[in-house]
This record gives sequence, structure tokens and C-alpha cells, in this order.
Amino acid sequence: MSYKKLDEDLDDAKEYVDPEEAEGDGEINMGQGSDAKSDIHDYEYSLNSEGDEGDEGDEGDEGDLIANQESAAHVNVGQEVDDDEQEVHEEHEDTIRIAWQQICQQLNYIREHEENDQTMRRELDFLRSQEKDVSAKLNAGNVRHGKRPREEVTNWLKNLEEIESDVNSLGTGDAQFWSYYYSRLKRSKKTVEILREVKDLQEKGKPFAQEENLFIDSLPEASSSLPAATLHGTSAEKKKEEILQCIMNPEGGKIGVYGMGGVGKTTIVTQIYNELRKKKVFEIIIWVTVSSSFNEKELQNKIAEGLHCQLSSSADLMSRAQVLHEAFRRRRNFVIILDDIWKRVSLQNVGIPEPNGSNGSKVVWTTRSMNVCNSMESEKEIKVEGLTDEEAWSLFKDKVGAEDVIMSTDIQPIAKQVAKECGRLPLALITVGRSLRKANQPSVWRNALHQLKTSRADQIHGMGEEVFGSLKFSYDCLSNDKIRACFLFCALFPEDVQISVYELIEYWMAEGLIDEEGSIQTEKDKGHAYLKELKDACMIESVEDDDKYVRMHDLIRDLAINITNDNPEQPLLMVKAGLGLTESPKEEEWVKSLQRVSLMRNDIKAFRGQPNCPRLSTLLLRHDITRNSEITFSDTFFKHMHNLKVLDLSNTRIKALPDSISVLVNLHALILTRCSQLECLPSLAKLQKLRLLKLAQLFSLKELPHGLKN
Repeated sequence: MSYKKLDEDLDDAKEYVDPEEAEGDGEINMGQGSDAKSDIHDYEYSLNSEGDEGDEGDEGDEGDLIANQESAAHVNVGQEVDDDEQEVHEEHEDTIRIAWQQICQQLNYIREHEENDQTMRRELDFLRSQEKDVSAKLNAGNVRHGKRPREEVTNWLKNLEEIESDVNSLGTGDAQFWSYYYSRLKRSKKTVEILREVKDLQEKGKPFAQEENLFIDSLPEASSSLPAATLHGTSAEKKKEEILQCIMNPEGGKIGVYGMGGVGKTTIVTQIYNELRKKKVFEIIIWVTVSSSFNEKELQNKIAEGLHCQLSSSADLMSRAQVLHEAFRRRRNFVIILDDIWKRVSLQNVGIPEPNGSNGSKVVWTTRSMNVCNSMESEKEIKVEGLTDEEAWSLFKDKVGAEDVIMSTDIQPIAKQVAKECGRLPLALITVGRSLRKANQPSVWRNALHQLKTSRADQIHGMGEEVFGSLKFSYDCLSNDKIRACFLFCALFPEDVQISVYELIEYWMAEGLIDEEGSIQTEKDKGHAYLKELKDACMIESVEDDDKYVRMHDLIRDLAINITNDNPEQPLLMVKAGLGLTESPKEEEWVKSLQRVSLMRNDIKAFRGQPNCPRLSTLLLRHDITRNSEITFSDTFFKHMHNLKVLDLSNTRIKALPDSISVLVNLHALILTRCSQLECLPSLAKLQKLRLLKLAQLFSLKELPHGLKN
């Protein structure tokens, strides 16, 4: 059967049955001149009695009487049967009539689908016009007089959004024959249902033509304050005052507040927000938590809530921005606080007027990246740093509670070390302090200290999710894998040590982490650019404004180690730097998976055996310049380190290198600076990839090794 033939059948059915009549009084018109009952069913019943075909002769009166009596009896019985079957017959008619009504209804849905769809869309266009008028009134001047939209208005607009969604989901139907007509029937029914809802919303929206039906008084201002944690110490209070002064200063419309995760930026700015609401200097004060996954439309929605204006969900970004811009223009001035932004927010795209001295408005944001401040063209940047040691100890004691416990002679010394390991970071101090709250056993405190010192702080309750989970966002937001690899390399240095920028970039170059074609200077320039991004992201910090040195926060260092060694069964790092070790790690610790090992700044005097580390690329064994201890190697120590690229033995009193160093055919950097007792070197002729050989201050060296070119 073709689609055309089925449509013809539907036309015939339409002529044969009038659906309005069928729905109206329950009767079915079966066509002119036809008997409905006979068309549905034709029942015939035989009422002949026995012997009707028998005698035809004359009978006597008695016989006639008997015959008549018998005939009457048969007629009476037949009449009873006829009545019963007539009743059954009528029941069948009713059943068929009802079934046919339903069929006609379905046929009518299919036939009138296009007409219903056009009607629905026409009525929806009218409803959209109503919505535009309502939105325009909501965004008009009334909203600045302490008014806000009524809840029924907001619900009406939301219902319209739901209808728009339903219309978009109607679809176009399937290509298969029966699926096509079934889908058409289903969509037609849905269209009729939407049409009813549209007309209902039209009716409910009529009162909104009057502005007095749109608004009610706004809630009291006090309810708009945000819950804020207490600021600890004078350093945070001073930062708060500095930021407040910048906001109240007529100059400088864009202010960036930056610092590493968990340092307290949001806490400080939350308190500023609440104070601004009390001062009533600015007509509009809006707080928006942006986060890393923001989109501009959602940001517009949150700002619109603060402005008490309505945005159309179906409008494009720029149309919505125009509405917001106009709403801001009608205000005397404003402050917008964007908390936790991770990339540039275009004020123009969102609809925020450029804040400046003429309009007296401000846009303030918090971020972890100085790069974000630059991209936002900030006029003032304020860095929030950690607490002082005294403030950190005070906050830590407050979170631990039970001062008699924490101040006891057997716990206080350990507790102070634990607090120090938190690196003056409020989030870490709060998290670790809570995990040790009212702990009165020294063994529990010693265990916590051990976990912090061995870069296993994630095993302390709350640290993995609340602290490292938060800090890892900064790592994830670094611009590329090369910079992330350079960051992870920094974990090889001991805690709190000042890292020479010059030496760090040399390491990166030797490891091949800076993939830049050109001269050595070009590579170094690229390294400085990487370092700047890490500093701007607060992953590494300068040492007292000295560009020659940087350092890494203890918890950031722990984060780098945890990221690298995410699989404990196959660690990539072995970092035991600055722990005061006197013995080399056991042979079983030198696992095959290791890629970097740092044992710098220890007192290890002998390296024995032949570690099987075929993937090892960096081995840092340098000593502290003040100790300059003597060390020795077994002859085969380097035998299974064919992939080694960086070997640093500086500041050691080594007298001779083992012959196995000649197998390091992939070595890029051999650093022997200040090895004052080194008398001779083995042949380096096989080290064809060697790019950096540092032999400064080798006072005992008698001659250069064979194969070394000038």
C-alpha cells in the first residue's frame, strides 16, 4: 500500500464518518439511504414450528384450534428468543459504535496534523510576542526601585521555555510506512497537547500586560550577605583593606586578586562583598562564582539575577548582552565580583560595561593566575600570600581544639612541625587541624608528620580531595604538556630550597623538555617563558623578588610527586632529597619503572651494586656546597642506565668516576662542578650526545679526558 492510497482511504473514511457527529452525540452516520443496523449486522431468526411443511389438507376445527394453540406457543417462545438476541445485537452495535468513534478520532488526528501544527506554531508566535513584552517591562526602570519579578511571572517564563523545548523535540517522523503514520499520529497528538498549553499560557499572561502585575517589593538587603569564614591574623586583614581601598578609589576599574589555591582569596573577598553591601556606596553589588567550567550564557543568567532583570533563553548571546548592558546603564554604579576565574572573561560579550572613573564602577575577580589578570587587562593586581608562622600556628591550634592536649610537652613539638609542613596555607592548616582534632596520642601526631614529610599528605583525611584536589586544578590549567613536565621536574629539589633558575633551565634543556629549534639561547629563552607561566600560575614563586632563584611550596611539591607517582606499583620518581640519608636506597627500591631519582643534599658516601633502571633519565646526587662529602661508586653502578640523560655529581668529593659511565651513550649533561677531589676522568669518547659538561672548580683534575673536544 502506498502513502497516496492510504491518504485516499483516509479521505473516504472522512466522508463516511463525521468525527464531530461521532464525538458529539455518540451516533454514527453510515451514509445516506443506508440502514445502519443492516450494514453492521443482519440477524435472521427462523420461527418455523415443526410440521410447517407437512399437511396441506383441510383440518377440522379441533385440529385448527390445536394447530393455532401450538402456533401461538411457538410464537411466544420465539418472541422470547428474539428479544434476547435483539439485546445482544444492540450491545454489539454499541461496542462497534464506540470502537469506530475511537478509530475516527485517530484518523482525524492524522488527517489534520498539518493544520494543527500550523495553528500551534501561529499561537506560539503570539505567545512569544507576549514574552518579549513582559521581558521588556521587567528590564525597564521599575527594577531599580526596590522591585523584583513576581514568582508567577518567573514561573510563566519558565513554562514558556519548557514549551519551546517540547516543540524542538517534536521531530520529523520515520521513513518506514507504518512507522511514518504511527509517528505522525503521535506527533499530532503532542501538537494538540502543546496547543492547549500555549493557549493556557496566553490566558495566564494577559494580566502581565499591566506593569503592576509584574513586580513585588524586593527582599531586604541583609538577606543578600554571603556566609564568610573568619580572617585569621593581621596579614589577611591588611590584604582586605588594600583591596577595599582600591575599590573605593575612583581610579582603576578592574582589580585582579590572585594567589595559589587555598591561600584564602575567596574568604577575603567574601568579607569585602558583605562590607560593600553595608556601606551602600554602590547601587548594584553582584557576586558570581565562575569556576573553571563556566559558559558566558550561564554567567549572564547569574548577573541578570543580581540586576532583577529577565533574559530570554532563546535569544543569542549578543542580544542578551545588550539587555544586560542597558540594565547596567540605568544604574548609578556597580561592583561585580567574579570569584575563581580560570581564563579571560569578555566583559563586552557578557554585557558588563567597561568600569572606569567616569561611571565609578568596579569589576573585581579572584584567580590563581597572573596570566588571567593580564588577559583581563587589570589595572591593579593584588597577590594574596600565606600566613605568617605565628598566624599559621594560631589557626592550626584553633582547628585542633583541646588546647591542653596540643600544648602538652609530648605533643606540642610534633604539632608545631606538622603546622610548619602545611606551608602557611590556610586550607591545609584547617584540613590537617580538623583531622587531628582532640587527638591525644603522640603516635598519631608522629604518623601525620611522617606522611607530610614523605610527600604522602594525601593519606591524611581530607587532604586528597579538599587540598590536593583543589591544587591540581592549577596544574591541569597549565597551557601545555611541556610546561606540565617542567613543573613536575621541580619536585626533585628538597623542600624549602632555593632553586637556581639558571641550573633549572639547564636541567630542562638536557632532559629535552624544551623542544625549541634554534640556538642554545633560543632554548634558554623558551625556558624562561615556561618559568614565567609557572610563576604566574602560582605553582612556583620567586625568592624575595630575586629573579635568579625560585622555590616551590611544600604542598605544591607534594602534589607534583603524587601526580608523577599516581601508580604506586610502578613509581616514576624516587625523591629522597634533603633527608640526611647516610645509606644508598636498597636495591629493591631501584625499580625498572623509575625515570628520575633525586638523592641530592644527603650524606650518602657509597653507591653499590648495579641498579636495573633502563628508563632512568635523570640522576641527581649533588651535595650541599657546605658539606662536600666524599662518595664512591661500584664499577658497574651505571651499567643498566643506558637511557640516562642528566647526571649531576656536583659539590661531592668524588675522586674517580667508574668505567661504567662510558655506557651512558644517551647522556646529555654531566655536571661535575666543584668536585674538588676529582683527579681524573675516564674516556668520554662514547658519549656522542653529550651537550653539557661542567668542570668548573676541579682543583685536583690533572688532565682532560681522552676524546674531549675543545
